[in-house]
Amino acid sequence: MARRTERAPQPTRSHSRRSTRSAATTRRLSGLGSGPAAVPQPREDADRISSGHPIMHWVLVTDENGRTRPEARWF
Repeated sequence: MARRTERAPQPTRSHSRRSTRSAATTRRLSGLGSGPAAVPQPREDADRISSGHPIMHWVLVTDENGRTRPEARWF
């Protein structure tokens, strides 16, 4: 025959107290810096390499909405 046990009282959770983060704290926690993202730049002598391997170039691509983003292209 199993005995009945009473569960321990659980503390009530209050949803009225919410903490909000500032934008700077959110950026710091997500790893984003305060300035623009650093985009790798191609070497100045990238076209003079004669190794036979493809060379990656970074180009800025603008979409139809006017947003510009970096994109890697292999030449």
